[in-house]
Amino acid sequence: MPAVGVRGLRLAVRVGVLALAAVVVALILTRGPEAPQTFGPWYPLTNQAGARASADFENHVPCTIDNPPVADCQRVKLGVVLYGTPAAPSTYLISIVRVGTGDDTRETHEGTWTVTRGTALDPAATVYQLDMSAPAHLRAFWPVGDEILYLLDKTRMPRPGDAAYGYALTNIPIGQTVQAPR
Repeated sequence: MPAVGVRGLRLAVRVGVLALAAVVVALILTRGPEAPQTFGPWYPLTNQAGARASADFENHVPCTIDNPPVADCQRVKLGVVLYGTPAAPSTYLISIVRVGTGDDTRETHEGTWTVTRGTALDPAATVYQLDMSAPAHLRAFWPVGDEILYLLDKTRMPRPGDAAYGYALTNIPIGQTVQAPR
């Protein structure tokens, strides 16, 4: 008789486990869709001195931004945030993320910026000049209107892109929140 009792107990445990699993599956299926993941801006809205971010320029640029390009790089996500205004420049923050390298670490640089004049195409053009804290190849930018910021090379020519990406950064609304696709 004790052997039948042990078998019965084992059967009861199995039935209980199956019933619990059915309840868990039912809860998962009736819970509804999860809320999409959202991400705030990668930069603070004010700098340490309290100046507000006034411009956020971002885009994917060619991997040739690095000389030599990083191995396995597919593209570089480049961002430049300016604090203050052209009339009263303050600080900047640069973000570099190399996509496809297996290392999605955000490299950042910060310092001060000034307004200078002259590109190779237009001697009167406004140029945003970043200080020595920025990588040497990311120190001069040509704002074209309020929406576009061209990266200039060492001769102050706009850098040419390739068939997939160029070096024009687009103005993004300050503090924009991004929702991840489902």
